[in-house]
Amino acid sequence: MEGPVDDDNPFQTPKDRSDEPPDGEQAMFLDDLTSLFDEEEEAGLPRWEESADDEAAVDQGWESLAGAAPRWRDDSDDSPYEDQPEMASAIQPAESSSVFEDPEPTEAVEFPSVDRVDEVLSLDTPESPDGPGFPEPSATLLSSPASPMAEARASAREGNTLTAIVVGLLLGGIVLGAIAGGEEATLAVLGVALLLAAAEWFTSLRHAGYHPPSLLGFAAIIAMPLAAYWRGADGIVLVLVFALFGAGLWYVGGVGRDRPLSNLGVTFFGIVYIGVAGAFGGLLLDMPDGPELVLGAVVLTAAHDVGAFAVGRAAGRTPLSKASPSKTVEGLIGGTIATLAAALVFISILEIGPFGDGSGTRSDGVVLGIVVAVVAPLADLMESAIKRDLGIKDMGSLLPGHGGMLDRIDALLLVLPATYFTALMLEVV
Repeated sequence: MEGPVDDDNPFQTPKDRSDEPPDGEQAMFLDDLTSLFDEEEEAGLPRWEESADDEAAVDQGWESLAGAAPRWRDDSDDSPYEDQPEMASAIQPAESSSVFEDPEPTEAVEFPSVDRVDEVLSLDTPESPDGPGFPEPSATLLSSPASPMAEARASAREGNTLTAIVVGLLLGGIVLGAIAGGEEATLAVLGVALLLAAAEWFTSLRHAGYHPPSLLGFAAIIAMPLAAYWRGADGIVLVLVFALFGAGLWYVGGVGRDRPLSNLGVTFFGIVYIGVAGAFGGLLLDMPDGPELVLGAVVLTAAHDVGAFAVGRAAGRTPLSKASPSKTVEGLIGGTIATLAAALVFISILEIGPFGDGSGTRSDGVVLGIVVAVVAPLADLMESAIKRDLGIKDMGSLLPGHGGMLDRIDALLLVLPATYFTALMLEVV
């Protein structure tokens, strides 16, 4: 439905149109539009203009078609640089050229043929006869300053070394203070160290996916040195038997249900590795000059660790074993020399313990040094293999610069029984 006609709207007309001319207002509006377009033409605004030669250009080919393309209205054949030939030649292309014509092809570059990819990627670029060429890679590397990342790593390594030295000195002071305090104080310090090592052991097992009876393991490991000091070797056997019965009750009673063979296997390995080996410290304390025997074992173990670390850090080149890629043959040699030197000075000459005193000769201390030099690296490699199997770097982070307590006493755990049996064989006790 159409609405009423608005007479004031110049764009709205009645349905029945007539040939009458527009009224005054409409004529005025049309005149304004016409004058607007005339002003644009006078202002010189460009507009498209079709060329009349399009059909002929198609017959003449692409080159003529390029010349017959649409142009701006103000474009002309007269160049504004007629009086400047240099500018005209630089701006206007040659008459024979076309926008569709390919430029002159560049000269082909011939690359030398090679049979191997690494020859192309090699940095050893020989000097060309026409120029100096690239500098030698080694000279570039030597002349370039160290990267900030390398400097940060070196600084962090120095900081870790300093921290490890400070922590080592503190541990040495605690051990010396305990030995000076007597057998009970030494046994107490040994028990605390074994407890911390056991905690790290069972925590690492749980992170690796095992579910060991930790309570049973803690009880057996803590009881081992106490039973050894109280009842000797019979006390160690007694604790093992009770641990075996406790393991049976643990699974028969329903406390543990998941994979008893594997979980009990890793549990009893920890009891033997930490508890039984550490119990030899209690056996040494029960002997005459017991604290000095323990001190001798600690001194020789520390000498081996320090010698291996220092020499391996300074001159280590040859890997010792796949179980621990960071350990080197050079470090092993340095540790062996340091152990023998410590045995000769501290045990044979200074007569720490029964080795080298009236009941023996000075060569007994050297023999003990040889035994420790063999056992200590084997203990380190064994723990490294265990950590590699568990997929961890350190057993713990209790001791900055050293890892965990088990990482620190791993060699001592096997040196204690080695010292005990060496003393029995040499009959120095």
